[in-house]
Amino acid sequence: MNHPSAAPVLRRILSLMLLGLLALPLVNALPAAAEEPLSYNASGNLNGVPSVDPIANREGFSAVLYDNTNGLPTSEANAVAHTSEGFLWIGSYAGLIRYDGNTFERMDSTNGITSVTCLFVDDKDRLWIGTNANGVAVMERGEFRIWDKRDGLGSSSVRAVTQNKNGLIYVGTTAGVAVIDGDMDLRTLDDERLNDAYIRDIRAGSDGLIYGLTQDGDLFSLRDRAVKTYLSSEECSVKGVIGLLPDPSRAGYLHLATQGSQIFLGRLEDNFADMDTRDVSPLSYVERFEFIGGRIWICAGNGVGAVDAEGFHLLDNVPMNNSVGHVMTDYEGNLWFTSTRQGVMKVVPNQFTDVFEQCGLEPAVVNATCLYGDQLFMATDSGLIVTENGKRVERLPLTRAVTASGRDLGASDLLTFLDGVRIRSIVRDSRGRLWISTWRTHGLLRYDRGEVLAFTVEDGLFSDRTRVVSECENGVILVANTGGVTLIEGDRVVGSYGAGDGIVNTEILTVTEGENGDIILGSDGGGLYIISEQGTRHIGVDEGLGSEVVMRVKHDPAHDLYWIVTTNSIAYMDADYKVTTVTNFPYPNDFDVCLNSRGDVWILAGNGIYVASADALMANGEITPVFYSRDNGLSCISTANSYSELTADGDLYLAGTTGVVKVNIEKPLESVNDIKAAVPFVEADGERLYPDGEGAFVVPSSTKKLTVYSFVFNYSLMNPRVRYRLEGFDPDVTILSRSELAPV
Repeated sequence: MNHPSAAPVLRRILSLMLLGLLALPLVNALPAAAEEPLSYNASGNLNGVPSVDPIANREGFSAVLYDNTNGLPTSEANAVAHTSEGFLWIGSYAGLIRYDGNTFERMDSTNGITSVTCLFVDDKDRLWIGTNANGVAVMERGEFRIWDKRDGLGSSSVRAVTQNKNGLIYVGTTAGVAVIDGDMDLRTLDDERLNDAYIRDIRAGSDGLIYGLTQDGDLFSLRDRAVKTYLSSEECSVKGVIGLLPDPSRAGYLHLATQGSQIFLGRLEDNFADMDTRDVSPLSYVERFEFIGGRIWICAGNGVGAVDAEGFHLLDNVPMNNSVGHVMTDYEGNLWFTSTRQGVMKVVPNQFTDVFEQCGLEPAVVNATCLYGDQLFMATDSGLIVTENGKRVERLPLTRAVTASGRDLGASDLLTFLDGVRIRSIVRDSRGRLWISTWRTHGLLRYDRGEVLAFTVEDGLFSDRTRVVSECENGVILVANTGGVTLIEGDRVVGSYGAGDGIVNTEILTVTEGENGDIILGSDGGGLYIISEQGTRHIGVDEGLGSEVVMRVKHDPAHDLYWIVTTNSIAYMDADYKVTTVTNFPYPNDFDVCLNSRGDVWILAGNGIYVASADALMANGEITPVFYSRDNGLSCISTANSYSELTADGDLYLAGTTGVVKVNIEKPLESVNDIKAAVPFVEADGERLYPDGEGAFVVPSSTKKLTVYSFVFNYSLMNPRVRYRLEGFDPDVTILSRSELAPV
């Protein structure tokens, strides 16, 4: 970059913004308590309101564990903190690790930052790093300054760092406390009771004091550089203290923990006379606790829990349950936990609930889902799975099981009768009865309050290969099966349409009634057939279909059209049966569409779920759908040609390749506008440059290669799309997903 000036200023190094996309819904957000005091965690970060409530709600969140098998360079973590630009920092025995929500990066340890034991972010947004053997360091604008025993520390092994209201930095070591002032001068706190003491923890109180705990259980408070109160373990009313937390709303009050299953609250000055006691069993060996979202969150040797006005709550549905040492919230409100044996865990909003995991079911391919009262029926290739209130139903007794012609089926239990049977679909009609389509076994079954009525070939079906049914407005049931479509009214077959009626390809995959009473059939390779009083009309690729394998036709009354899913495209058809294929849809292998009341189309695809507005699809221009996959909390992918229950309230029970996922398609979606995006540094010929006080980067005119490091700091399950352009250099905007964002 050759410019006349010796040091030109690149003021707008990158135009970086998030696209106007929608992603995860606002799930289970805790309301902010107006009376709740500000509370800072052990890393100096302000505890925000959690974005999820995993205590009160068993659904609506995901707990993701990071260790050396999925990106984290280690399987242990001692501390976690975040700085204002958006980075998350993890302290581990493997060193200092930086995380941007996409990539974990272990920082170079040649600067002496190894075996990190604690982290603290001060009021100047500087990151303080306590190490196990190299003293304490501070990082500012990518530069490190380190103090160790040679600089006056009683020991180079640091266990805690905090700051008081005057800006003094307190460093707790295994041999006393040191204080670093605003000029970066270090002085050891000289008190014979603490000079050689192993400092286990130090925390700032709301009263301006610093409260500390030694490894022996001694408690003390500091004002500036002097001891104000000291209480030895022998004198203390609470024996064996291993954890402390100053109460943010009551000056002088401390919460204490021991190796047992109780936490205590009292005044240090009163030696905890008249103290309150809370039982937190089965948790024990409480390492640390924090005030977050109106609760005291407890990190213990055998798990995680929380205490609020209603008592103690064990968080037993998360993967982290051993040697938990830290909890905090990031800027989005996600909860983060560390474990010295298991790594790092985040608890984040997730609109997708894994029904199989919730009910303790083994993975299985599910072809259909359907609700029957409080029971969820799930069709598989080997039978029927039914759950109720989160538990598997073992028996569904039958009082009667006959064919339409009166033959007794000899069945006394529906689950047993269908054991080993391939079930293609289950559909509930307007009278609340279930229609169960079996493949090559029992034909079509109608299940109604313990009674089964079977329709077979001898009762008028074309074949015993039934795929799905659809109910007409007058109550007639349309049955799609190999051979054509059969009509059932009452308890008998009343008609059919097949090869003799102009249906050339009689392998029917989908059927529905048109608004004018026509019957619309989708076939496996023959396109669409419209059966009306005028005869049979064929619609194929010559009439606009992208493929003649039609897997789904679904009416959209809001737009007075029919959505069509073929094997290679999404299309729509108007009331006159004119077909338009959506040419710009980004993925061809789609199975079904679901419509919500806001005009969104949820497209169940072979790689996840796409959500786009019906208007955008019909406009057939640039389409930028929201995409959900396993990376966004979707635990399984839709089964090909499956049928998923969608309730009137918008609850979709997705039939997937490994189970069932529940999601509400009516919930408002969360805007990505509040996600932090930044260019914290650039590199000019390999030399890292940081912005000046005005946010400008000064790049030498001799620079031959400029590398721009841009970050979108998102720690939830979203993967929003990002656009960027280097103004004055790039003629076009680059658009990509956040996970694809890389240095430019």
